[in-house]
Amino acid sequence: MGLFKKKAPLEKIFADFDRADCEDILETAKALSGSDRRVAAAVDAALEDPKGYINRSAKRFEERGIALDGSLDADELMLFAMLNELETLEYVFEFSGKCELEDFLWGLTQIKTYDRIKDVVRTLELDENGDVEAWGKEINKALDAEFYLCYIYIDDGSYPIAIVTPEEFERVPLPFVMIM
Repeated sequence: MGLFKKKAPLEKIFADFDRADCEDILETAKALSGSDRRVAAAVDAALEDPKGYINRSAKRFEERGIALDGSLDADELMLFAMLNELETLEYVFEFSGKCELEDFLWGLTQIKTYDRIKDVVRTLELDENGDVEAWGKEINKALDAEFYLCYIYIDDGSYPIAIVTPEEFERVPLPFVMIM
């Protein structure tokens, strides 16, 4: 039996789910995507029917190693739903904390809003021995608050990164979305 075949854990996890408690997730998705209607609609649909969303997206959750055993609550699962949709529509690219510089630079180009920063990134000589945090900080310093690389802290050693304007970042209500 696959990880997502059992219904009981989902029923238990979402027994007390209150969509109103997750509106900050929808607002964060809107801010990180520049109010892209497709992102907003997908996250809204996930919040409207979280169990259905998880069942339809079971493979994506399984690829992340997320078990529906109660170790994550409904709000946390909906955060991953938001992240899935931001990745699908290319507003976020998730990096391993131990990636190589070449992979980091390539990954940035996969973000829909990369054009915002490409001219600045091309001028930088980033240290090959650095890491995602160091490169992100150096890029942000060079961007001089015109744009930001920010990431969603998900406590697994990876860095889901988005490229946002200061105004977009100001609209992010979740405290664990941070500027690098």
